Amino acid sequence: MLERLRIRNFRGLRDLEVEGLGRVNVVAGKNNAGKTTLLEAIFLLGGAGNPRHALNGHVVRMDPHDATPASIWESTWAPMFFDLNVGEPLTISGHHSTVGDMTLGVALARPVTTEVPRGGDNRPITNDRPFERALRFTYADPRAGQLENQAREMSDTVAFDQNDTYTPFSGTILQPWGGNVNEDAVRLGQLRKQKRGDLLLEALRVLEPRLQAVEDNASSGAPMIWVDIGLRELVPLPAMGAGMTHLTRMVLAAAMVPRGVVLVDEIENGLHHSVLHDVWRVVGKAAEQYDVQFFATTHSFECVQAAHQALGADSFRLHRLDIVEGVNRCVTYGPEAIDAAIRHNLEVR
Repeated sequence: MLERLRIRNFRGLRDLEVEGLGRVNVVAGKNNAGKTTLLEAIFLLGGAGNPRHALNGHVVRMDPHDATPASIWESTWAPMFFDLNVGEPLTISGHHSTVGDMTLGVALARPVTTEVPRGGDNRPITNDRPFERALRFTYADPRAGQLENQAREMSDTVAFDQNDTYTPFSGTILQPWGGNVNEDAVRLGQLRKQKRGDLLLEALRVLEPRLQAVEDNASSGAPMIWVDIGLRELVPLPAMGAGMTHLTRMVLAAAMVPRGVVLVDEIENGLHHSVLHDVWRVVGKAAEQYDVQFFATTHSFECVQAAHQALGADSFRLHRLDIVEGVNRCVTYGPEAIDAAIRHNLEVR
């Protein structure tokens, strides 16, 4: 489990330290305070410098298929660096309870190739190709040692040079606008095969008390999750609304990354304030059952209050991000401070 984190020169975060991380973490703050960036940083760190993250939609904030060789630098890579300053590497470091100290660096590099011609002249020719750029990923922890990989911008594609597929911890990000219904069904099928689908049924009954069963099948021509709410036929999960789909994805994500991290952006999305208490209870149970660490961002005071009521001040951590006179700051509320803030309706979002 991650216990502390430091992020430097990544997107809008010049230098941010977050300590006192727990099993369930709620991240609050105003717009552009860096909440989503915090989730992306954890996702990057868990990849241990996987160069394919250079085109991962959860890192570059766009569909990788929309990036062209001509636009990939300006639209995806340069915005990863604070103030678009590609001359200064971004670094993400932290301490994990089982891995130890971890450090990831991402920097701009220009690939250099050395060519040795055939024949009698064996003098090497160094060719620094001006149209090629690369993101160089360097990673280190006590178990893996030093790793170095890179993603290279070519004239018509991106090439990945990866020496190791080491993953210190698995992670998945759930965005308010993302998700794939077919992938959801495949995940449910895997969970049911392992006889671990009961938690999802229990979770969804929080939103729909009539729910009798949750099934995955491809009767419509593609994998889909169907629910039984006592009607003549099963109903496709997406037809039940965004809240049902959102909660389903949270539970399935936890099951798919045991001992990893689940990163949820705008956790209250699609959920009425009246069910937030039960949703947080489900999150706490999923975190315990699948041994995962949750990070969730929110703009809602009701969401923070519900987490406090459902989990107790000792069972979750509240981190509020802010920018004060250009300096990134994180305030982590201890149990007593959370109690006082909730009791007096103080601004913690």
